[in-house]
Amino acid sequence: MTVHIDEQPERAGSLGTDRHGSSELPMSPPVPEPQPHSTKIKVLVVLLAVVTGITSAFGAYIIGTHVAEGAAEPVIWAAATFVATTTLMIHLSEKTGLIE
Repeated sequence: MTVHIDEQPERAGSLGTDRHGSSELPMSPPVPEPQPHSTKIKVLVVLLAVVTGITSAFGAYIIGTHVAEGAAEPVIWAAATFVATTTLMIHLSEKTGLIE
């Protein structure tokens, strides 16, 4: 028993037919349009960058308190590490296409 369905996909390389049955051009698969990233994704990526910056700044501060003698140096190290890490995360996110 053979079952025929009107909307069966055509084989690759076969000619397409219009509604009258004439075949003029080969059918090509539809090209999907790129979907825009939602605002939610962008906010989450920036939030992840900030949290990563805070974590690395906290680590730099802890290391700085053990290495440096003064109180100002660990704070400077933490601030510089926060700025560098957050900027790096946002830059990498732009390069990978997560945020534009």
